[in-house]
Amino acid sequence: MIGVVLVGLAGGLPAAAMEHGGKAMSAQEKAMMAKWQASMTPGQQHAEMADMVGTWSVRTTTWMAPGAPPEVNTGTAVRTMMFDGRVLREDFTGNWQGQPFAGVAHTGYDNVTGQYWSTWMDNMMTGVTVMKGRWDKPRGLWIFEGQAPDPMAGGLIPLRIESRMEGDDREVDVFFKPGPDGRMFRMMELVYERQ
Repeated sequence: MIGVVLVGLAGGLPAAAMEHGGKAMSAQEKAMMAKWQASMTPGQQHAEMADMVGTWSVRTTTWMAPGAPPEVNTGTAVRTMMFDGRVLREDFTGNWQGQPFAGVAHTGYDNVTGQYWSTWMDNMMTGVTVMKGRWDKPRGLWIFEGQAPDPMAGGLIPLRIESRMEGDDREVDVFFKPGPDGRMFRMMELVYERQ
């Protein structure tokens, strides 16, 4: 059975894979393999992520606390698709508080759970931000919620991102985290413009 799974992972299930050990697969095994095939096949959500491929200029506005003056920086995001169109990768470079800043995001859609997911890592932390997402059609937003490492809190804190496409070549992402009173506040806004 492992050989059949590996063939499937390599990019499809040819007719030869429907046999193992010289024996035809049972109806139950064929049904299982059909489910596996469906789970690994990129769909509409993956095609929509592929529309984001390209090089983007990014303006980052950060507020360290509610009511604090903003800090504005610029950067570049290069987006590519990985794993035959299954995962969107973003390589970000720029500056933050006068220092070079670099990060990597991966975003995907899980056919099994019906959820978007995202991870973020950068050169100013040793942890990883992990989020789950959904499409809020009435509001026209992708909403991601999860947890991010926070050195001030000494652990993970809640994080929410609301992402909106404004035409084909402009994207606005707004980040929210807990403020001193525990209520979520807008702590960052990223405006992407396709180059």
